[in-house]
Amino acid sequence: MTRVRITRSNVRWGTVALVVFGIIAFVGYMFLPWVVLGLFIYYVARPINQRIGDRIGKGNLSAALTLLLIIVPVVLLLGVFLSIALGQFAAFATSEASGQLLEQSPINVETIPDDPDQLVNTATTTLSDPSVQSVLAEAQAFVGAAASGIFMLFLSLLLGFFLLVEDQRLGQWGRDQILGNDAVSIDYLEAVDRGLNSVFFGYTLTIFVIMILTAIIYNVFNFFAPENLLIPATILLAVVTGLFTLVPLVGRSIIYLGIAALLALGAIQLNPTLVWYPLLFFVFMTLAFDNVVRTYIRPYLSGKMFHLSLVMFAYLLGPILFGWYGIFLGPLLMVIVVQFLQVVVPQLRDEETSSPLDIGQTTLQETDEGLSDPLRGGKAT
Repeated sequence: MTRVRITRSNVRWGTVALVVFGIIAFVGYMFLPWVVLGLFIYYVARPINQRIGDRIGKGNLSAALTLLLIIVPVVLLLGVFLSIALGQFAAFATSEASGQLLEQSPINVETIPDDPDQLVNTATTTLSDPSVQSVLAEAQAFVGAAASGIFMLFLSLLLGFFLLVEDQRLGQWGRDQILGNDAVSIDYLEAVDRGLNSVFFGYTLTIFVIMILTAIIYNVFNFFAPENLLIPATILLAVVTGLFTLVPLVGRSIIYLGIAALLALGAIQLNPTLVWYPLLFFVFMTLAFDNVVRTYIRPYLSGKMFHLSLVMFAYLLGPILFGWYGIFLGPLLMVIVVQFLQVVVPQLRDEETSSPLDIGQTTLQETDEGLSDPLRGGKAT
């Protein structure tokens, strides 16, 4: 019988190790949303980085080019979209409808003083009003939250860049310094890595499908548009809609709202009774189309290694349980749990590792033979 000798030195270093890991866990918990987003960026960018690395060599340059290929198109398309929106707003501002709206506004433009001293006094009096100060405080809080969010997004991109550059070195270091000859842990972590790559890259495929479907839907709306009330640059807006799937919390809804606002401005200029058309567009896209994406398209494309129902509930319940970052954390936790059941549990019971098909893909319609084994799904249709 082997005896384990416990010395005071071991106890001290064990205590120090607990403190160190506790600090790491605390920091990770405080920045959990952005760490999870950084992991998502890494798994989305890794296939692209591998292709670029095969041509120019993997390193800082390939990782930087990969992130630029993801970020720059988003920024350019957003700039084009904003320019279109500003053009539409400028056209509305010079129209008769804007003048009618100003006449109905509680602020009388004609009462604004022309004298600089009177203008300063009026501005000072207005700013001292408690309601105005409340609005300014809320605006300041919003700007602060937006600046903080942009900074944290930069940290997520930095984490993704670091993982793209150092992933192989980190993996080798973990095997040599931590895992050693622990075959079970190595198999489990490799299975989790494959699962996350499948689920998150499936999310990327979802973006391209959304681009195609929204391009079709926007053009269909233009075909039936009343009185030439058209959605501008449908292909461009479809690309922006797909890319905004990556935006937490608001996502595609902000694009739908922007398009509906442009249509509403056009409707007010042409015929105010046509306001029902942008409302119909917004309701259809947010309620009908987005529900189809969440319930069927995204789980199906991300479920190449996992049961369709598991992926669907991971994406649906993640945001409910954890907030906006749950759309990334939910699938991550699903992969961790399922791969543990498939890889680790059988080896703990001295059995062979379960086949990935044991909790595999499923069809929307199961046959009688498929129902005889609740753990086995058929091929995806």
